Amino acid sequence: MDEKIDEVIDKDSGQDDPPYDDDEKEMTKGRRLALFFSKFSWYNPHAEALDKYERASAGESDGESVNKPPKPPSLDLAWAQFEHVALGRYISNYNSVSKRRSYDNKHDARERAEPGETDYQTKLYPLRSSENDMADWGAGVGLYFQNLRVFATICFVAGLISLPNMLYYSSSDYSSSFDASQAHVGKYLMMQTSQACTNSEWRACPSCDIAEWKDLVPYPSDGFAVTKDESLMFLKQNDCDVRFREGLIMWITIIFVAVAVFWACYRQINMEIKYDEAEQSASDYSITVDNPPRDAYDPVEWKTFFESNFVSKDGDNVHATCVTVVLNNQILVDKLVRRKKLLLAMELNLMQGKTFDQYDLESAVVDSMPVARWKMLICRAKDGQLMKTEIDTITEEIKELQKEQYDVSQIFVTFEHEVSQRNVLEALIVAKSAIHLNKTDVHSENSGYLFRGKHLLSVYEPEYPSDIRWRDLNETFMKMFYQQACTYFITFIAIGVAAVIVYICAKLKHHLIQSYVITIMNFFVPLFITFLMNFEAHKTEGSFQASHYLKIGLFRWFNTVIVLTVITPFTHTLKEKDSLVSTVFGLYLSELTLIPLLNYLDIFGTLARHFYGPRAKNQRQMNLQFKGTKFHLADAYTGMSKLVFLCFWYANIFPAAYFLTALTLTVHYFSYKFAILRSYRAGPKIDTKLAFISRVFIFPVAVLFLFVQANYNWSSFPFDNVCGKVQNVLTDGCTSLDGKIKYDVLYSIAAIISSKKRPLM
Repeated sequence: MDEKIDEVIDKDSGQDDPPYDDDEKEMTKGRRLALFFSKFSWYNPHAEALDKYERASAGESDGESVNKPPKPPSLDLAWAQFEHVALGRYISNYNSVSKRRSYDNKHDARERAEPGETDYQTKLYPLRSSENDMADWGAGVGLYFQNLRVFATICFVAGLISLPNMLYYSSSDYSSSFDASQAHVGKYLMMQTSQACTNSEWRACPSCDIAEWKDLVPYPSDGFAVTKDESLMFLKQNDCDVRFREGLIMWITIIFVAVAVFWACYRQINMEIKYDEAEQSASDYSITVDNPPRDAYDPVEWKTFFESNFVSKDGDNVHATCVTVVLNNQILVDKLVRRKKLLLAMELNLMQGKTFDQYDLESAVVDSMPVARWKMLICRAKDGQLMKTEIDTITEEIKELQKEQYDVSQIFVTFEHEVSQRNVLEALIVAKSAIHLNKTDVHSENSGYLFRGKHLLSVYEPEYPSDIRWRDLNETFMKMFYQQACTYFITFIAIGVAAVIVYICAKLKHHLIQSYVITIMNFFVPLFITFLMNFEAHKTEGSFQASHYLKIGLFRWFNTVIVLTVITPFTHTLKEKDSLVSTVFGLYLSELTLIPLLNYLDIFGTLARHFYGPRAKNQRQMNLQFKGTKFHLADAYTGMSKLVFLCFWYANIFPAAYFLTALTLTVHYFSYKFAILRSYRAGPKIDTKLAFISRVFIFPVAVLFLFVQANYNWSSFPFDNVCGKVQNVLTDGCTSLDGKIKYDVLYSIAAIISSKKRPLM
């Protein structure tokens, strides 16, 4: 898809006027705003030159002899290219008699148009587009929005079930009033409905050992005190209590969430099938041969093999309409790509008004703009002469590489009918062990299934054509493993650095700042991880997105959920001030405001279209600033899974997290939809691999954490590391070290039923 966008940009760059007739009402608000400001030189430096060009054109049309200046770059053309090429559009005139192909509108409300479509009338997808419409970006995108909606509903219902617990925690029966003067209304309500405890007293503990408390990590200095001679120790004990009813409601909520999540995962399987059936692509008619003979270069030989040995259900032979032979020529392809990038850089470095001819590089060197020496030293920028020299060198290398003979690595075969593809797959799919050992006897009943009578083929249905990363098809397993091992190592270093930053912010004892720092790192560190992904090779876009998903997910889960638990002193969990609950609330507040704001503003894309674009020196440079921000589905999926983890981790002590998660997921639903439909460029269609990982691994693990944390929190309540008292004096052996708690679900349930606190072991 990116290659298709680049191709249309190249075509549009050479045109004088936009090839699209857009009604102003159908334009994006950004385009209308830009067209209004484009007449001012402070916004569009080409405004004066464009005015002179238009006056000269008007005089020329009147028959006057004028010296017509070269046409400056057109913002209108660049914006038209952005809306018709980068953004997704659908065909609006299905009933037009001028159309050349018909569309089956049975499954989808809209049919997505090709980038730069000019044969039919098209419109931008409306912001109210359904999840089925969003699946036009790939089944994975449609399933993402479905998951947002489903999990928002599950969390909202779970919050309703937990309402009695919230009311009890906010009553005087549980704790005295929270100090509302120290917080805004939202935080006051959230703290009131959590297990935050304001009832605490200092009590003497003659037999306690101060060394036990000083050895705790993190160090809870405000949880104990000693006399000057250290002869008597005092501990702060929380006097809040929970009853059987609260425990019962908690477990009902947990069971509902678990059942609902597994139902949602099951429902997702059916939706995958629905999206796959609704979206017809070349992969539904194609197969991939993964182990062809190295010398099987002739596509006619492959075509003859399939058409001669396989029949469709009606008894006729299958018809192979297209055969693609993939060669193991990675070095040659890399050189060609590098040469193309250099040619583009050389074209972009031309002075205004100059044209680029790739067959006349000497003139391009003369017409190139000078490059500052500091850019050459620091940014490794190259002037026209250096680029020409490198292009000439690479061209000679390409000529030599073209003389070599390369082995065949894969074969793609596309059949005329979908049923033909299925019949071939059913006939040829065998166990992988048989393929590795080339056990030809598995086709003893039909030797025609063996290529050249001796080769057992490994076949499968390929991914979307746009999902295949053609440059990486020939990478070896060991090389890809080494690349991923290095990027995972760097990711874990980033997790460690982020944990240190969060810990330093926690020392400042300002939870809102700490929460926004976490959210900001959750936004910018994934950009660095995305940069790291450029050093990984993947054969499909789905595999790339899965690796991307896991790295960003690991960082965000640790940074948002686990680090907070580790750095927060055990006795601070339910404190009125500096508590874990107030930090979690701050996280939700930042997720509710910062992430949607960044999605709506699209800072980098907005700068490109409204600042760098108008200042481009030629139409080609200007169009490249209007490619749109690249959308990474892995980034969106990890944002959703992070919120689900955060909710399930802390919901037992902070039931309002269910409502906050539902609200945040709903806001993300609309903000990401806006970004995809109005800011992000339409990349390759993304399959369901990320949805599969979430369904099989991520969501079940989140539910497991919900159960484990419920047991941990209830067995640890009231988080003061103190047990029983006798006449206001703590009993012997009443203290224990944080981190020695046993996870015993049966004991936890028994403790809830008997309404007794469990001593820490």
